[in-house]
Amino acid sequence: MKDFAGRIAVITGGGTGMGRELARQLVAEGCNIAMCDVSRAAMDETRRLCEADKLPQGLRITTHLADVSDEEQMRRFRDEVAEQQQTDRIHLLFNNAGIGGGGSLFTNTRAQWERTFNICWGGVYFGTRAFMPMLEKADAGHIVNTSSVNGFWASLGPTVPHTAYSAAKFAVKGFTEALITDLRLNAPHIKCSVVMPGHI
Repeated sequence: MKDFAGRIAVITGGGTGMGRELARQLVAEGCNIAMCDVSRAAMDETRRLCEADKLPQGLRITTHLADVSDEEQMRRFRDEVAEQQQTDRIHLLFNNAGIGGGGSLFTNTRAQWERTFNICWGGVYFGTRAFMPMLEKADAGHIVNTSSVNGFWASLGPTVPHTAYSAAKFAVKGFTEALITDLRLNAPHIKCSVVMPGHI
C-alpha cells in the first residue's frame, strides 16, 4: 500500500512515542486516523499536533479510551471506530501499544509480569481479532505489529533480567511471521509486517 489518502488507519498507543508520530505522518499523507490509548490527555496532544499540521479538508481524527489488554474494551474501540469514522472497514492496523516491566520472574510480582505480557502481546492479539472483520471488508489492508529488538535478543545484558517484555515481543514476532501464511491462504488482500525497533 503506497497511497494513504482517504484510507482509514487504527493505531493503538496513539498518545505518545511511536504511535503519536505514526498518527502525524499518516495524517500528513491524507489518511483518516482512529487512535486508542489509556490517556485522554496524551491523545488530545497527539490530535493537537496533527491538526497543527493543517489537516486536509474532511479528514477525520478520532480518539478512544481503551486498554489493549482488555478484549471487551478493544471490541468497544472497534465499534466506536465504525460509528465515528462512519465506516464498516479499515485499511491499516498498527498494533503499537506497549509498556516495559516485569523483568524478573523472581523479583517482580506476578501482576507486574502479566500486565507487561498482556499489553505487549495480548494487545496485538486482541487488536488483530477485533479489527480483522473490518480489514477483510477493505479492498486492501495491512497489519503492522510492533515487536522490539528484544524479540531478537531476550536480554538487556548479562546482569539485567528482561523476561516478561522479551517473551511478549518474541510472541509478537512469531505471531506476525505465522500470520503471513494465514493471511495468504485466507485473506490474501491483507498483508502484515513486524517492526523491530531499538530502545525508544
